[in-house]
Amino acid sequence: MLLAVLAPALFDVALADPPVSVGGAVAVRPSYAPVTGGSSLDVPGLGGEVEGDLTFTKGIVSGRFDLDVQGTVLPTLGIVNAPPGFPVNIVRPEQAQIQVGGDTWLARGGVLNANLGLDDWDEWLNYLPTWGESFGPSPGRMAGAEVGRVFGDGGPEIDVGGGLDMDSVLPIAEASVDYQGTNWTTDSGFAAYPTTGAYMIVASGTVSPAPVVTIALDGLAGIAPAGTAETAYAGLTVDGVFLPQLCVQPTVRVEGQFDPSGFTGNAPWTASIGGALEPTSWSKILVEGKLIGSPIASDATPTPALYASFAVFRPDPD
Repeated sequence: MLLAVLAPALFDVALADPPVSVGGAVAVRPSYAPVTGGSSLDVPGLGGEVEGDLTFTKGIVSGRFDLDVQGTVLPTLGIVNAPPGFPVNIVRPEQAQIQVGGDTWLARGGVLNANLGLDDWDEWLNYLPTWGESFGPSPGRMAGAEVGRVFGDGGPEIDVGGGLDMDSVLPIAEASVDYQGTNWTTDSGFAAYPTTGAYMIVASGTVSPAPVVTIALDGLAGIAPAGTAETAYAGLTVDGVFLPQLCVQPTVRVEGQFDPSGFTGNAPWTASIGGALEPTSWSKILVEGKLIGSPIASDATPTPALYASFAVFRPDPD
């Protein structure tokens, strides 16, 4: 009861002149899943995240700053990769950017997230508590700059940028198309890592053929860095989200990967069933039962896993 009273005040504070929004989130992530890098040992796990957010707007200038602290208090599982005995393992700026823009143009710089791929860093903005398999190989946070063009009121946004991929610590150039329509969306584009000869195309988006269902696709195809034995790889994640407008949203997911060299580190296939419960505008519960496929050449049977996330947060200002 106390949390229900305090959470809106804790996670959504508005100040005026200039408009400033201060917020954040707290998430707890229990799981029962294979140890990272393993294929058969299932252990209970408990991870979590604390996030602090700040956004502001003044005329044509705006900024957004998200700082995450993640960790685990039980053995390393797939969601949180903490060294043994070191409970807090990731302190990262998810975003730290300044943007200048008019009605049809924009330029931004700092720590950016390109509009590439379906999943967000924060699972409370996703359909299930685990990321799709395209999330890991896709471009991560970039320390750099982008310029963009917006076409019409609510039209698509095309961005081109470059900098340093902070997760792979490699130079990156990227281009993306972002469109958030009523019945369909897309966050797709291209990324290149010129120093390694790696390239990838990301094709993702959603379509809502009826009010009771949303189909989400997240596709990835690329060329691994020079020197990899089998350089080509590809993958596809398909989510079916039912009753997306309601507070209870059942979801099914199937994924397939072609990665003969093992460059992405992903399983060849997965199948999940679960969904989301949104009791309030500032809280979300996600659950997922997952079957993780073993490599085709392996005799190991598929591995079951369970994941969950319990989060309270300031609703995203977008």
